[in-house]
Amino acid sequence: MEYFDGVLLYIFDRFKGERSLSAVYHLLTGKKSSQTIQDGKLFKVGSFFGILKKLKRSKLEQHVFTLLETQLIQPNQHGGYQITPGGKEALRAFLVTKPIPDYLAGWQYHQVSELFWQRLSLFMQSLSYSIHGNMNFYPISKDEAIQNWVKKHFPVKKEKRVLIAEELFQEIRSHLQKLPDSHASFFIMRLSGEGRTGLTVHQLADVHKISYEEAMIRFQGVIHGLLFQVQHNAAQYPILASMIEGASGQLPLTLSTKQTYKLLEDGMTIEEIAHTRRLKRSTIEDHLVEIAINVPKFSISPFVDPKAQLEIRLASKEINSQRLKLIKDYMNDQYSYFEIRLTLCKEGI
Repeated sequence: MEYFDGVLLYIFDRFKGERSLSAVYHLLTGKKSSQTIQDGKLFKVGSFFGILKKLKRSKLEQHVFTLLETQLIQPNQHGGYQITPGGKEALRAFLVTKPIPDYLAGWQYHQVSELFWQRLSLFMQSLSYSIHGNMNFYPISKDEAIQNWVKKHFPVKKEKRVLIAEELFQEIRSHLQKLPDSHASFFIMRLSGEGRTGLTVHQLADVHKISYEEAMIRFQGVIHGLLFQVQHNAAQYPILASMIEGASGQLPLTLSTKQTYKLLEDGMTIEEIAHTRRLKRSTIEDHLVEIAINVPKFSISPFVDPKAQLEIRLASKEINSQRLKLIKDYMNDQYSYFEIRLTLCKEGI
């Protein structure tokens, strides 16, 4: 079984047959819609958000066809795919031999991971060449903003560059030592410097004789792990921490949702926000769900009575489903779709 097949089995298993193939595609490519954000939280697959941004729909469909042919999944009446007993067994075997990287956290770091990597890789390339007395090289990042950031933060004196290079090496090594060698080597082999050119993800896949999807997920896991360490132990990683300045501390909300959140903080009701922004109430409700997912301090009690929250959570567990219609029917239409959705997403059931 190919690596990507195993990843799809994992996601299908989490979705429990309750989401369509489009939901899988939007998750992997990182579509920032309220539905995709909600799915990531409800089914605990947010770590896969946006990890394969260039994935073609046709390739996804080919792999799904293979899983159907081998009877590892089967279609259901909801338009989704249910993992079969054989699929469950194949998934267990897959996770033993190819475990999902522990640090993979697509939703948490999708906004900053590429910026972090481009700054870090160009900074290290520049350090390497300058220490060897050669500043005539082709920069690996063509992004003018990245180049300007590196120029702004690059040490003027060579002695300082040597010191920074050593400190940065220690920061990175302290994290890489915690990883499997095969994962750590992915990071190292992508770095460019004096006398060496870093490999692309496709080249890494060819060297290791694995699929592009496996190579990309491994690499993303390393980057997300570094970001996790920087986020939680910034004092131990001062140089790496500097590379996410201007990007850290931002709520991972869509632009429109940020505008709604500001109006909520100003004390406006849902109806007032919808009127002010000239949007449908349902759109503002989507924003509230997104806020509930991403802002820990945000209380949903003004929108869903605490007693109702408890009853909704219990109903979801009793019928073992997160499908809104099933829960609504089970509760005899006692609560609205919005109340059910907001409760489930806030709790991450």
